[in-house]
Amino acid sequence: MNYRKEHIIYTLMWIALYLSPLMSIYIRMSVNPHIVFSWDEIINAWVFNTVWIILFAIHNFLLVPLLIIKRRTGLYAALVVALLVATMFTLSAIRPSHRKMRHATQSYECCEYGCMDAQMIPPKQQTFSMREDAPLVMFGPGEVVAFFGGLLLMGMNLGVKLYFRSQEATKAIAQIEKHALERQLQYLKYQVNPHFLMNTLNNIHALVDIDPERAKASIVELSKLMRYVLYEGNNKLTSLSREVQFLHNYVRLMSMRYSGNVRISLDVPETLPDSMLPPLLLVIFVENAFKHGISYRNKSFVEISLKPQADRLLFDCRNSRQQNTQDENMKGGVGLSNVRRRLDLLFPGNYTLDIKEQEDTYTVHLDIPLTN
Repeated sequence: MNYRKEHIIYTLMWIALYLSPLMSIYIRMSVNPHIVFSWDEIINAWVFNTVWIILFAIHNFLLVPLLIIKRRTGLYAALVVALLVATMFTLSAIRPSHRKMRHATQSYECCEYGCMDAQMIPPKQQTFSMREDAPLVMFGPGEVVAFFGGLLLMGMNLGVKLYFRSQEATKAIAQIEKHALERQLQYLKYQVNPHFLMNTLNNIHALVDIDPERAKASIVELSKLMRYVLYEGNNKLTSLSREVQFLHNYVRLMSMRYSGNVRISLDVPETLPDSMLPPLLLVIFVENAFKHGISYRNKSFVEISLKPQADRLLFDCRNSRQQNTQDENMKGGVGLSNVRRRLDLLFPGNYTLDIKEQEDTYTVHLDIPLTN
């Protein structure tokens, strides 16, 4: 795409350059009505433009790749100088015939119009002589201008090349970073799945000897959870309603393990917006709440709340804090460190994760954007 844009710029530039003689003579004719249209003047200008376009083509297709691709800086500089000198010789060779100045003879002549100054005689009646007595300078001011003009032309060409090449490099780097981000997110998801499965199987194992029927029901609930993990976990986004249903199933599974001494609540609006969010992003906080906040001996609680607001989701998870957990709840092990990293990658600078640890409670507040 950049290659096409670059050559469109060059094409428009040379079209404008070849049209410039026509525009110049048109402007001069509109200012001075005595000036007549001359194809010789235009063709002469086109001859000079052709020399410049040959210079440009050699530099663009032969010399620039030598510098940018092969990194042959010394050879490139030497060939640039040689090309400029060759251009000067070429322009000098075709310029002398145009240096010959045409002068109207300043004599009085008589014709059907009478005797008058030759400058007042119509063009067909004037006589001209060619002055060739002026010395021909091989390298004069015109050649110096040609040298620096060619240098500027090649500098412009090199600048455009480097600009589009830097754009391509920027896009390539962005693509590489995107793939790296996707691989990193996928890796974090693969860490979440075994972590989640391990905790759930431990819960079911605790029920097998105590209440086999509830253990069987737990296996059914686990199959629902694993179906979600299998089919939705690899997607970049899932619907908010499916993520909420997953949390419902998980809370139901966890509730089977505990007695009435544990208070568990999940507060979710009955009607949810048709929004999307990354899957398996909220369950980590719920896992940690059950893992570190529940005690079989003391009264415990887990309170979960989801509040969609416009294009954002407010998630709160509050649980009782057991004294024997110390700082483990705050750090959250592998789960919380992973979810922090996922949040940084998914919503850089556009999320809020506020974790508060008090003497007897542990609170997580998460504010993330939703995708319509």
